[in-house]
Amino acid sequence: MTDSNLNNSFTMPITRRGRSQIVFPPPWYYGVTYIAAHVKFTEESANQVLPEFLTTDGEGWVYIAEFVSASESNWDYMYQDPDLVQYMEGAIGFKVNFQDKNYLYYPFMWVDKDWALVRGWLDGYPKKIAKIAMTRLHPLLPRYNKPEVGLRLGGYVVRGGANLFRLQVELEDRADSIPTKNFGPFINIRRFPSRGDNEEDLYEVVSRVRDESKFGEIWKGKANLELGGYVNDEVDLLKVDKVLGGYHFTLYFRVTKTQLLSRIVHNVAK
Repeated sequence: MTDSNLNNSFTMPITRRGRSQIVFPPPWYYGVTYIAAHVKFTEESANQVLPEFLTTDGEGWVYIAEFVSASESNWDYMYQDPDLVQYMEGAIGFKVNFQDKNYLYYPFMWVDKDWALVRGWLDGYPKKIAKIAMTRLHPLLPRYNKPEVGLRLGGYVVRGGANLFRLQVELEDRADSIPTKNFGPFINIRRFPSRGDNEEDLYEVVSRVRDESKFGEIWKGKANLELGGYVNDEVDLLKVDKVLGGYHFTLYFRVTKTQLLSRIVHNVAK
């Protein structure tokens, strides 16, 4: 069976014009402001929140970020409805090993918009809906007008009335890069289970590819991280060994595709 409507719809809902779809096709463009912490978790606790085919020594990356993001197909949303191109995100990630190579994997990620969640699932990010907030700067404020030595920034992720994590950063100096440059490329898991005898079970390990990437100012300093948890967010399993540093930075990137690394069958990587 073929349907010409599929040519107009990248995601559901599928209509003849395709204007109702929740996520428009790539390329996708991102402008992001981050606060982040470079963290060493205990190895035992970190591995508890990973699938069995990934391992980590506990080196992690935690962030809260403000995103402005549009598809090539919906730049007009920037003025038609800014709510459809803006969202907040929080995440906890690790440097992991998969098939003798290092990658950056996020077992936990939260956003505050449905379209950002669906787009993340398409690429294998485990996004859930949460309330997320972070410090914003404004150039005309007498304070908090720009990154500078001694500036303190903070944010939090709350879901279902529970505090998942709270992050605070105090800036000390400019930096040339962020620690994740040594983590490796992204690794994600795309999981869409079958529900019938004639359906295909999708369980893939993929790597999301950035076509373009450019950093703005990067600041480093101290950080404080408080972890919580929720009835179905196992953040409380994680134990912090040491907070290695805090960061504030801006970043632009463009995404078009993901690369298939492996298919999973019966929970064993091929």
